[in-house]
Amino acid sequence: MDSAARNFLALVGTCAVLGAYAVWGFLAYVAIPLIGIISGPFSRLPPTGALPALILTLLLAVSVGLASTTLHRQIAASRRLSRHIQASALPPTAELRAAAGRCGLVGRVALVDSGEPFSFVYGFLAPRVAISGGFLDSLTPEELRATLAHERYHVRSLDPCRTLLAKVLSEAFFLLPSLKVLCARYEVARELAADRCAEQRYGRRPLVSALLKALEGSGWQEPAVGASLASSVLLSARLSHLETGQMPPLEVASHSSMAWSALGAIAFLSVFLSSMIGLGGTSALLRAASYELSETGVLLDVLCAAPILALAFSYWMLTRRAGQPLSSTVPHP
Repeated sequence: MDSAARNFLALVGTCAVLGAYAVWGFLAYVAIPLIGIISGPFSRLPPTGALPALILTLLLAVSVGLASTTLHRQIAASRRLSRHIQASALPPTAELRAAAGRCGLVGRVALVDSGEPFSFVYGFLAPRVAISGGFLDSLTPEELRATLAHERYHVRSLDPCRTLLAKVLSEAFFLLPSLKVLCARYEVARELAADRCAEQRYGRRPLVSALLKALEGSGWQEPAVGASLASSVLLSARLSHLETGQMPPLEVASHSSMAWSALGAIAFLSVFLSSMIGLGGTSALLRAASYELSETGVLLDVLCAAPILALAFSYWMLTRRAGQPLSSTVPHP
């Protein structure tokens, strides 16, 4: 497992565990008791007793709102990009079809009618490679194979989908800013891993040459919903890595981001516990603790992981599909 996969799994795993317990804990110990109290005699609940629960509800609503906004924006941008590519698609040349076949990208490479040199991977569920006619004309056969090998890593790793999940989760957990560091580490590590994959297969020189040619373009900007050969993410470090073979250090969380993350976690936990006390008194904490340690509580905790396992299985199925040929080189929305 390379560093890109490790950072991605660390981000997703942390968010999945925290998110599952936050949601189920809110529903079981805050939302359901609050609804039960409000639906009964309102005098049972002092006005101040509901305040922590309302604050907790607001925090979760903000989290869901930020995640939903980011998800909608990224999906809309991906659809616009796909329609743009589809409208500009040309029949692939024999050279491009042959190179795509050698790199295991049959049916996944679209030739775009543009004079600007670029190539990138797009598409969340069925990633494809877009390469411009101007870039293709400027590449030697060795450079083309190195370019497609770089993009093949992004296709097989489902990097557009990973990027989407990383951005959505880092926005959802806005109280933990240090998670954004994991997101940034993943974006850098994926480019370094793709470079290493291409370098191992076709050598360093053709990859560096293709990368420098792609940097000459100024028309199509790097897509925020894909993975580009000439990605601006740590570009100087990538070039230095290719020239010297030395791995550049990845970003680490600053003391301030770690401190803010700790404060955010403490604040959320404090509001959650205050909500339970406000709704059921201090005895609610003892009842919850004893229930969580019971066989039923442990079983329900295990069931909390069921949605996570279902998503993991879906992701595994998508990774298997990413290694299979597609029926057409014409991109679909």
